[in-house]
Amino acid sequence: MLECLSIAKFSKLLGYIYDGHIEEDPYNSFLENIRQILKLNFASMTLREPIGDDGGLLFISCDILQKTLIDDHENPYTDRYYTSDLMHNLPWGKAVTLDECISYKSLESSKLYTMCMAPINIYHMMGLDLRNANGQRFTVRFCRPKTASNFNKEEKAFVAEIGQHIQRAVANGMQLIQLDSERKLFSNTISGLSIGIITLDERGKVINQNRAAEEFLVQKDGIYIINDQLHLDNTNDKHKLNDYISEVIDAQRKQTIPPVNAMTVERPSGAVHLELLIKPLTVDQTVESTKTPHLMIFISDPAKKYEIDIKMLRSLYKLTRAEAMLAKHLAAGETLDQSAALLGIARNTARAQLRSIFAKTGATQQSMLVSLILKSLATFS
Repeated sequence: MLECLSIAKFSKLLGYIYDGHIEEDPYNSFLENIRQILKLNFASMTLREPIGDDGGLLFISCDILQKTLIDDHENPYTDRYYTSDLMHNLPWGKAVTLDECISYKSLESSKLYTMCMAPINIYHMMGLDLRNANGQRFTVRFCRPKTASNFNKEEKAFVAEIGQHIQRAVANGMQLIQLDSERKLFSNTISGLSIGIITLDERGKVINQNRAAEEFLVQKDGIYIINDQLHLDNTNDKHKLNDYISEVIDAQRKQTIPPVNAMTVERPSGAVHLELLIKPLTVDQTVESTKTPHLMIFISDPAKKYEIDIKMLRSLYKLTRAEAMLAKHLAAGETLDQSAALLGIARNTARAQLRSIFAKTGATQQSMLVSLILKSLATFS
């Protein structure tokens, strides 16, 4: 069987393994492909074992079962019988067949077999236990029906060999997903602070931008993109920005410390000038390719008001809802009288609430309170 596996087919299998984490149904192409190669009727990867209330994370290739089971308590295997797994805690990286763990006679009399295996025609099984990026166990199981032959030594050796690739692919996939999640969290947090971020490559061309930057760019009020490059309306500002970008890229090419620069950008609308921070990124020239991020442009509008989360304010400083609403208006630059009018309360009520806010936050004057709130985590949510 494996003698017919060409280099091209083996390469295709490895590709499915390493791309598995980006599929809509993760690792399904690999599981389906290995079913064809080893003549299986069932293949699975359990990335998270069912424990207590957690139904686990199980990826399956089988003609009569769904492809992905996440925290599924309706599945009898993940909900009740996982702890009865007859191939539980196998030696790391070693392909083991079911008959090495239990006799077929004992298997056929077990509840696991009658409830979970026999209904989907699983009889012969080969298992492989591996480690993920956190060192936690995950499992791979390949199965055949009772009418088929058991797994031989050559097939076990083959599975043990590709097991190294499965382990590496899952570890790398976990790390990439985690990094992407962190990147999105940081990007959304910065966007929530109304700070635009534009990433430029080794030629000063735009690679991407966050949501806040898109809002600045779509206005075309002093800054916009033409042919993947940043353009400023003011000629002097444009030359200054281009010089700053060139300084960073030249320093990176010479492997000297690149400078960090800041500037303002005039806006044709007459609005307050935008503020730009030009900050270099660390570039590893041993792995650098084209369209590699080399620097970031941070954009801020000093006149932009922060979005302040009332619930977060209340949690941080134990404020009542009324006090949090008043604090939010004051942090937005409104006077006490303006805030009282907007909230529909008397000035004396607002003054009483402000005294209570001072007592709870430790602020002793209004300017100190505003600074405290704008620096707090209430602007990050």
